[in-house]
Amino acid sequence: MEKDKKRIATILFSLVMLLLCGCASQGAKTFRVSGDQVKPALDKNLSFPVFELPIPQSELEKSYLAISGTGNFRVEQIKTQVLIIEVFNFYCPHCQRVAPRVNEIYQEIQGRPDMKEKIKMIGIGIGNSPYEVNSFREKYQVPFPLFPDQSMSISKMLGVQATPTFIGVKFNSKGSQEQFYFKAGEFQEATQFLAEIIKLSGLE
Repeated sequence: MEKDKKRIATILFSLVMLLLCGCASQGAKTFRVSGDQVKPALDKNLSFPVFELPIPQSELEKSYLAISGTGNFRVEQIKTQVLIIEVFNFYCPHCQRVAPRVNEIYQEIQGRPDMKEKIKMIGIGIGNSPYEVNSFREKYQVPFPLFPDQSMSISKMLGVQATPTFIGVKFNSKGSQEQFYFKAGEFQEATQFLAEIIKLSGLE
């Protein structure tokens, strides 16, 4: 009886993950305002929600984000002008397929002295435990910080309905943040993706 319950729970969880990941490639939407602008799935004033993430244990990741200590931190504490967020899921085949290209974006940013301090990247694992997030990091050799969102509360605040979803956030001099990019689904070319982020954020 107990084994049957576990089996049913496993099947239901797998179906939810397949539905969640499948919508990224089937009917993924890009919300446009005008021209090349991409409309976010949040409120019209482009404000970005306030939420906390656990401070990484890795000193390299702490240094990359320019944060210290233990406990949690707010995204606004990251020292950057632009933040790229990838919302992924460990079981999502589209996230797995695009992972090498996402790593390329990080490498391109790090290879540009004019951009590497202005653009930072993080990943948020929707519905994933810390173990699953670490497994994704190790399997795909992800070089930027990844965080679990096991309760999906952060992903809901961000308006994410498919994986992968990529979000661009601009940090303003007055301490506020605004979302300027929101797109679900895979991208084809890392250089082109980065060029679009730089253009839409106003860094160039």
